Amino acid sequence: MMRFLVAALVFATALPAVASAEEMYVISRKSDGRFHASHRLYDSTGANLHEVILCGRPYFVRTATVAWMSYEADEGRSVQLEYNVGKGWVEVCRDPAEQVTLADIGIKDKKDYEVMRASDMALNRAERFKHISKAFSGYKNSGKTSSSYHAR
Repeated sequence: MMRFLVAALVFATALPAVASAEEMYVISRKSDGRFHASHRLYDSTGANLHEVILCGRPYFVRTATVAWMSYEADEGRSVQLEYNVGKGWVEVCRDPAEQVTLADIGIKDKKDYEVMRASDMALNRAERFKHISKAFSGYKNSGKTSSSYHAR
């Protein structure tokens, strides 16, 4: 029993170091605890990211993530911050959807589903161009496939 308590104490004190924002996700789960969907949280700013405080810690999130958290909670799914330790997910805190709203990040008069839909359209457009670029990246002006580094 004493070993368990010592191990639990060591794990609890190491938690902030282990759970970096790079690995942190907002997870929604169905009423039976099964995974439904997730969104990633970031530890530094980037294009189209907003700083929010969730569970007492700063993160950077996409607008669609904030809308999605609220939508998932409204749909009756549990929403929490979690990270993966390789053999399963560890819950860091519950109900982040109650801690931040679209208005908090400057999005006013928009519904959650409108923000998520607009984000999906932009993502699909970006993905389409990425795939088109990748399809043509192996060709030179002659139309022939260029050799790869490994074929040399």
